[in-house]
Amino acid sequence: MKRILKPILAALVLIITAANASAVEPVRRIVEKESLSGEIAGIKTWKPELPLVNPVNEVSEDDSPSYIEDMIAYARKYMGLRYRRGGKTPKGFDCSGFTGYIFNQFGIKLKASSSAQYTQGEEVKKGDLRPGDLVFFGGRAARKSRVGHVGMVTHVNDDGTFKFIHSANSSGITVSRSTEPYYSRRYIGARRVQ
Repeated sequence: MKRILKPILAALVLIITAANASAVEPVRRIVEKESLSGEIAGIKTWKPELPLVNPVNEVSEDDSPSYIEDMIAYARKYMGLRYRRGGKTPKGFDCSGFTGYIFNQFGIKLKASSSAQYTQGEEVKKGDLRPGDLVFFGGRAARKSRVGHVGMVTHVNDDGTFKFIHSANSSGITVSRSTEPYYSRRYIGARRVQ
């Protein structure tokens, strides 16, 4: 800052004293002595730091990323589509094929099976669920402790119960409630993959 002020002060003194011819000579000596040409060149390259006009808003822990609503709306477009074992396309989905396909449309790569998807992202406690989280259940033939089914949370109630969209063996793409006996007995856990 001191280097920048020197040439400015010298120029001001020169302007103020220009009317008085006897004062011009001492100012000229100061300018020559200080060799201000290098300082003035430095002013040309200096760029001020400007504040951000539109700062990026960070997502708080309680808020879902903005794309989650779009993801859920996109998933709902497939309501009623039939279940297809091993299906990973809109011709028919199994449970992990459906979640994998939906997430992939939003740039998030999920692994192929529900048990492999259960290893992705971060664990979410049941009381901390939010829309977009993946929820995992034991399958029909599987024990409760072994993942066999996955869905995506669409809505969380104040009491911690939730709705989720998934590809069910019996009804295809549908929205179910965590309070339904079949799912409440088989619930294993949830993961947040972003």
